[in-house]
Amino acid sequence: MLNQSQLLNYKNQFKILSWDFYSKLLIASYCTFQITRWPILPQFMDIYYHLLTAWGFLQAGGYSGWDFWQYAPVGRIHIYPPVFHIILALLIRSGISKVILAKFFEAVTPAVFLIVLWRFIRKNYNERLAFFVTLAFGSSLSFYLSLLNHVPATIAFILGFLAFEQMFQKKILRSLILLSLCFYTHIGISWFFLFSFIFYGLSNKEYKNPSFFIALSTFILSSPILFKQLTGLKFISSLGFALSERYVCQFKIIDYVLAFFGLILSSKMNGKYRLFLSLFLASFIFLIYPYRFFSAEGYLPIIFLSALALYHLYEKLKNKTYIKYFYFLTIIFIILFLSPTVSMDRRKGEDKLIFKLRFCDSAFIGMLFARGGTIWFPQEYLSAAALIKKNSEDNDIVYSSLDISGMTLASISGRATANALFPEIGPLRRFNPIKAAKIIVFVKDDKVDLLNRIVDNYKLIKIGENKIFILYKNLSCNTKIDLKRASLPFWAILSIGFIFMVLFFMDKQKFI
Repeated sequence: MLNQSQLLNYKNQFKILSWDFYSKLLIASYCTFQITRWPILPQFMDIYYHLLTAWGFLQAGGYSGWDFWQYAPVGRIHIYPPVFHIILALLIRSGISKVILAKFFEAVTPAVFLIVLWRFIRKNYNERLAFFVTLAFGSSLSFYLSLLNHVPATIAFILGFLAFEQMFQKKILRSLILLSLCFYTHIGISWFFLFSFIFYGLSNKEYKNPSFFIALSTFILSSPILFKQLTGLKFISSLGFALSERYVCQFKIIDYVLAFFGLILSSKMNGKYRLFLSLFLASFIFLIYPYRFFSAEGYLPIIFLSALALYHLYEKLKNKTYIKYFYFLTIIFIILFLSPTVSMDRRKGEDKLIFKLRFCDSAFIGMLFARGGTIWFPQEYLSAAALIKKNSEDNDIVYSSLDISGMTLASISGRATANALFPEIGPLRRFNPIKAAKIIVFVKDDKVDLLNRIVDNYKLIKIGENKIFILYKNLSCNTKIDLKRASLPFWAILSIGFIFMVLFFMDKQKFI
């Protein structure tokens, strides 16, 4: 029989194990879901843009400030931060399949982010709050899908929380290096974390000096990419895609109610809990993209604030054993299974907004039943890419009647495209994409009359088709890509990376 001391020790160990066990069980579930989704990955169009940009960097010999691989041959200014593309370029150069890379990053990045998030909260707060954050993480399917759809943004999230963790450990040089990497990884997330550091410094006197120092130093270190983006503002010709996002949003009812109480709690609490308030205030930079503010990256502070409210309520029930267990099981059911959502959408060609109440809209249920569309059809894309390679040279151009198809096939086949993703930045000048392209790709849904007229006018020769695509060769085309040499060659990039890596691991000084 156990004595009182042994029994107390056993209960304490079980108590600690329980919260970590529940958190790890949830994390393991999401990792398993990601593995089971492998066949349908990559599921979103952005990864093809990143693969093609990495291919462009390889052709240029390093970072290029001119996007010659899209809207080819005229191109456009390139302002997207380069870290993810450099990583992809080096991996492609090592011989890894582009399709495998796309699948790998969409599968692994969300899982790594969740692990980093759980570890960050557990280390800097406590394991119980870490569990509630992990639980709240699974409430929104749209947020979870955004993590694998927007890989560079998710990587920037990881870097941002690592930067905060290093600051909490008084490793200021490490913190500002990580925060600077955010600016070289994703435009929006970098500003989100920069403002989070500033707001946190204003709300927590203990970290006022290091927060401001890190923010200012980061701004200086990031000035080259910021200058590049500033000069590119005049080339932004359209925000149509961004404006259309405002009509597609998901609103998590219970989560917002909990987050409201969590916001009140965070504003009253001192110390590191002010971080949640700071993240919420900084999230308003996403408001120009309503979908991202309500349903994607801007939703992250809601996770922290709702978790804080759940944690606080559990603490209130600390001495009421049966009520506490009922509460524990109830919130798991509501968040992971019930998860009500008000979705907003607009029918194509209409101004009327449609609102629907949906249940079982959590990440847990969505991933369990493999919800979320995919644009990856391996047999059709790979066979079409093989035809493109066979009937064109490395410096030829591909064009498709559907932009995403042109982007996807170009990235897989290793060709430039007259199409483009992210149309906010237009081409240098107007041009005829069909005349410029050696390979023309139509989709089976295209109107037959229009297709036949184009084929006759340009005397295109059919080279093959499959269930989705019809491919033609433009024999009269002599246009090639206008390849631009790198603004910063790979040897310089690797040298800079090595220097910052040495500085990072040499940082043993605490901020005074």
